[in-house]
Amino acid sequence: MDRFDVAARLRQVREAVEDAAAEVTSEDHAVTVVAGPGGAVRSVRLSSRAFQLTGAELGEVVVRTIRQANAQVDAEIRATLSGSTPVPPSPSLSELRTQLRQERR
Repeated sequence: MDRFDVAARLRQVREAVEDAAAEVTSEDHAVTVVAGPGGAVRSVRLSSRAFQLTGAELGEVVVRTIRQANAQVDAEIRATLSGSTPVPPSPSLSELRTQLRQERR
């Protein structure tokens, strides 16, 4: 794999990470969260069920749902990155010497 292939793959990985998102709805369907990479919360939607909760209960549901969405995004990013960022092997010293000799000719 040459350096251009590596650069193209790194670009693909970066785009996949930037586009990663997870949508999670709480068990009671009161809260839906869309999260992105780095803990970013892209949206929070409340259903009519959310308004039947106390402020403390709603806060707990929102925080729990955000954490679940962030965990899913993190898992998606880890899956994208696991073994998918190829790095070409470093040349040995003898290979570098041979390459330098060839370039000097």
